Amino acid sequence: MKIWKVTVGILMFALITADLCAAAGQQAYRISLKDALKRLEEDPDQFTKSLNYDLDHGPLDGTSTEDEINRYVHQFEEATDHLKDRYDDPNQAPNLAREVMVRGRSIDTFMRRHRPGGRSMSDWQRVRHSLDIVAAAYKIKWRW
Repeated sequence: MKIWKVTVGILMFALITADLCAAAGQQAYRISLKDALKRLEEDPDQFTKSLNYDLDHGPLDGTSTEDEINRYVHQFEEATDHLKDRYDDPNQAPNLAREVMVRGRSIDTFMRRHRPGGRSMSDWQRVRHSLDIVAAAYKIKWRW
């Protein structure tokens, strides 16, 4: 009888510990996702400024290609706003995150193809890092 009580006590301790660890892991996930979403609000602003500077001082100034990337950036910012507003909605957030990633891929393709300038390339890498965190948080398999 004593062994049975000890066994039940150990099992209860294991269950409680596992539940606490899962809750801590979920909290860490939420913090890192929140941080990534906050950076996706701030970093694109810096990226946009540096991109505009690089475009205005490069061969793409005044071209339809410049208009194209500006459109991509605008669509990306709208998509990140939608995700930020609904990041914890399990029905909408994964699709919104995919939309952000797709919009980001358009910008990434442009950046690799046209290489507008060092400052904007560096700022884009910071944005991309946050996108990688978002993709991982929503379990989106992603390749740039």
